[in-house]
Amino acid sequence: KIVLISIIVVFVSFVTYLINHITIKAPIQFLIFVPAASMIFTIVFDSRVGFYLTVILSLIVGALRGNDYTFMAMNFIAGGLSVYTVRDIKNRTQIFRSFLFILLGYTASILAFGFERFAPAETMMVEFAFAASNALISPVLTYGLLIFFERLFNITTDLTLLELSNFDRPLLRELARKAPGTFNHSMTMGTIAEAAAEKIGANSLLARVGAYYHDIGKTMEPQGFVENQMNSQNLHENLPPEESAHLILKHVNEGIELAKQHKLPQELIDFIPMHHGTTVSNYFYEKAKNLYGEEKVKIDDYKYPGPKPDSKETAIVMLADGCESAVRSISEPDASKVENMINNIFNSRLKEGQLDEAPITFRDISKMKEAFLSILISQHHRRIKYPKQEDIEQGISSEKND
Repeated sequence: KIVLISIIVVFVSFVTYLINHITIKAPIQFLIFVPAASMIFTIVFDSRVGFYLTVILSLIVGALRGNDYTFMAMNFIAGGLSVYTVRDIKNRTQIFRSFLFILLGYTASILAFGFERFAPAETMMVEFAFAASNALISPVLTYGLLIFFERLFNITTDLTLLELSNFDRPLLRELARKAPGTFNHSMTMGTIAEAAAEKIGANSLLARVGAYYHDIGKTMEPQGFVENQMNSQNLHENLPPEESAHLILKHVNEGIELAKQHKLPQELIDFIPMHHGTTVSNYFYEKAKNLYGEEKVKIDDYKYPGPKPDSKETAIVMLADGCESAVRSISEPDASKVENMINNIFNSRLKEGQLDEAPITFRDISKMKEAFLSILISQHHRRIKYPKQEDIEQGISSEKND
């Protein structure tokens, strides 16, 4: 991203230098597309960085034009408005609404400075025309360059994440069709992860989308996971523990392969192995020890390959995965039980050292627990049974009872 900033700043400076050496009686300085650079910076980084870099670019352009502070102010106003238009961008076509704001910024500036220096109307009309060209071309330039920069520099913008969060994306559609239980689990995790990320100042969008894709490997053999078993028969009851563990553990590598095949960004691929870290599949490990004896069982055969979470977002998803699954197993959940389960999962991950490489603090952990508790209680609260509900559940007609 630093390379990207350098390239854009150097390019804008070079264009300004060239335009200064073109002797044409026309305000071609308005063809220096500072607003386009402002929009790219805002989308790739955020509105704060976009605004700061707009100020820097405006100063550079004004200085290169012989300390032309009027033109500097015009670019500052138009660039600032372009930052405003894409600060909360939700789709790529939203870029084109910047046209009106950029045009408004340049028009107001031309009028203000034109009246201040008593410029002729003809001069201002020509400036309006060139400014309109800038306002029209800047969004188009931003749209094209953004796609180019994303591919060239392997940058994952919020736009990319929003597009990948669409449930019509092939991987999510396959997950919903083949592994509906896992899909619902992932959607719930997305809600939990997003809320927790907002609490601790992490990237909430990345956390949510990472949660959506963290278990895509389960589409390969969905019946191997209890949340996808529609009947009461669990295939692991007839499998030796080592085979069960192998089936469970391999969904990580299969998920990574699927993600690479569908060209998911590395930021999302990281969630697949990191949401388990190097934890152990304790159920099958304990089952193997009871069956074969502890001395004959290698713990590495029941351990996920890792690596451990190395970001706030991947740590959140690891904890959300453990808490959501554990709370779902509570037969009659209430606030106390849910809170105890959440505390147990957090303490377990801390004791195992799974969060050692993640940049989170104990204060973050406290805030995450609050977010988890609020959502999990609301989603797993006890419900009042309807009249004759037990008969209905058993298929007994209410009319027959009457």
